[in-house]
Amino acid sequence: MTAAQRLRELLLPLVAGFGALALTLVLWQHEQQANQAAMAAHFDASVRQTAARIDQRIAVYTQMLRGVQGFFRASDLVNREDFATYVDALAQGPEFAGLQSLVYSRAVPGPDGLHAPMIYAAPDLTGNQRAVGHDQMIDAARRAALLHARDSGTLAISQRLRLHSDTQDGPESAFILYLALYRHDRPLNTQAERRDALTGWVQAAFRMKDLMSSLAGETPPGLDVQLYDGIEPHPDALLYDSRGGQDAAAPVRFEGREFVAAAGHDWCLVVRSQPEFERRFGSKAAEIVLIAGISLSALIAALVWQLITCQTRALAQARSMTQELRENAEVMRLMAQHDPLTLLPNRALFSDRLQSVLARARRDTTRAALMFVDLDRFKPVNDAYGHAVGDDLLREVSRRMKLCLRESDTLARLGGDEFVVLLAPVDAADDARIVAQRILQTVEEPFYIADHRLSVSASIGIALYPDQGVDDLALMKAADDAMYVAKDRGRGRMVFAGDPAPA
Repeated sequence: MTAAQRLRELLLPLVAGFGALALTLVLWQHEQQANQAAMAAHFDASVRQTAARIDQRIAVYTQMLRGVQGFFRASDLVNREDFATYVDALAQGPEFAGLQSLVYSRAVPGPDGLHAPMIYAAPDLTGNQRAVGHDQMIDAARRAALLHARDSGTLAISQRLRLHSDTQDGPESAFILYLALYRHDRPLNTQAERRDALTGWVQAAFRMKDLMSSLAGETPPGLDVQLYDGIEPHPDALLYDSRGGQDAAAPVRFEGREFVAAAGHDWCLVVRSQPEFERRFGSKAAEIVLIAGISLSALIAALVWQLITCQTRALAQARSMTQELRENAEVMRLMAQHDPLTLLPNRALFSDRLQSVLARARRDTTRAALMFVDLDRFKPVNDAYGHAVGDDLLREVSRRMKLCLRESDTLARLGGDEFVVLLAPVDAADDARIVAQRILQTVEEPFYIADHRLSVSASIGIALYPDQGVDDLALMKAADDAMYVAKDRGRGRMVFAGDPAPA
């Protein structure tokens, strides 16, 4: 064995192995990118769902508060026991988790301005009862929300604040929703009228920590969630942090923001992924591809080494067999999907294309046209000049018809002298009419085959999607029926499905 032969025995297996390894790396990178995109999509959906659940929970609080407002509107004699009983019955269920208290405050004018002492508080907890009697107008954040609710007649929400039931050294991570109460017999059309008719407020207080904790079971695991008061995630505006103030231990792969609007007040939701999120929603396909690819590369290299060490004749035979298999597979595929005479798509391939076009037309709300084309006077030509001339005529007809179509259109032979044309997309029936007219004209021109001058014509039936059918069977039947109508009317013409018979 020469040095060149030894070099070939070593070089070719290495080239084959490294080639397969390179392909493996490409596939591995593709799977990583696909996995990254899938996790990113799931993360974005989780961020939007978390924001939507916060918004829904605030909406529940709002509806409950409107119920309390309606309770006071229905009766002028609501005492403490009535209020507590109504609130206890109203606030049952997990959707009210995070709610600290429902309070009724009375509007008390005074020489130094308006006061808003808390009169009733429910549920009957020690912290809530400790706040009874407190004048909310003393606090700037509460006063601004109270006055906004009074003047607007709509829901108002305070800025971030600390509840009276919380310790003074705790974080300011609570909010209060306010609705104003007015006298029943007074008009409320203007701001001045609403101020004059004011009797008090009902309010709902809730802690962000309790609210967010109640959503934990509805949020995908592996996410860090922070909520800020305002549209910027500033540390001084932090309302809630699922990490408890601790910095993330691992690098963050995904981060997203959403804004939650409640009663004209904006919150900024910041969500970051944790390694648990990637482990839960990530895919192992990339690792599988890498391991399998490396193994396959080694196997290919070993196989190539085995092949090139065999005799030259065995290698040539293997190449010949491989080429023959490829050619046979291509011929079989072509025969299975194409007409052997004209090489046009056959009925099976055309059916697949028709279903695909109709599915795309339904999705994009576009139109399509289906034509059944049958040659007139073909049988006499076949009988007079033989099947060889008839076959040449069919090939020439198919060639001319293809010149009348766009690349996106499909021409197929169903058998004998029957053809079908699929036009997609089309804007109107006139588009199909123009193409059908071209086909009629080109088919009517004489054919010169084997020193014979042959003349045929075509009868064309046209059906439009979705006018004459919304599925392939209905559309094909409509076009076939229209084609027979064209033959009955004298041949050499086109007829649209559903066209009335001429007078």
